[in-house]
Amino acid sequence: MYDEMLKFVKDTLTERGGIKSKNIYHPFRNRYEHTKRVFKWLERIMPDCPNCDRDVAAIATIFHDVGYGGDEFKTHHAERSTIIFRKYAQDNLDLPKEKLEQIEQIILCHSDKSLILNEKSSDELVLMLEADLLDEEGALGIAFDLLSAGAKMPTSYQNGLLEIMSHTAHIMGQNPMKTPIAKKYWEEKKQLVKTFIDAYSFDME
Repeated sequence: MYDEMLKFVKDTLTERGGIKSKNIYHPFRNRYEHTKRVFKWLERIMPDCPNCDRDVAAIATIFHDVGYGGDEFKTHHAERSTIIFRKYAQDNLDLPKEKLEQIEQIILCHSDKSLILNEKSSDELVLMLEADLLDEEGALGIAFDLLSAGAKMPTSYQNGLLEIMSHTAHIMGQNPMKTPIAKKYWEEKKQLVKTFIDAYSFDME
């Protein structure tokens, strides 16, 4: 079931022109690949919430960014993702109304990462938000910044370090996660970034 949904998301993003970033400095970004990585992060951290409804969290994760592309300036991508999911569910899913509504609500509010620490947030919402945040941080965050720096035609290694300090380094002063496994992964990412920055700086002395 999930594989079929992922294929639908890939095809939809491709058809709507939303699969690749429109930022000229981020030609390496692919929203379908992001979705697959977020789905993998969800699988990694889900054991912390044994009572979580796996289908709700997984389906919301798969569809959370499907709304990119098309006329992106009229509505937020989360709203478009919700509409696309609703139509897909009507045609393809046989789930209780309350589950469908919960999935829609998670998709609709997934950009508000402050909800991770909101006591009223469901386990399914928290896990989806944590999984979304864990992608493109740590090792991939460093790669993101160095690829971005390369696209800007850097004149020295210093440009790469400045890019990292302006973006990926932000994770070192925070841990926005709630569940223990997600907290552990975030701390590991923080340590990796610190080690890399220290080594990068040392090598440039």
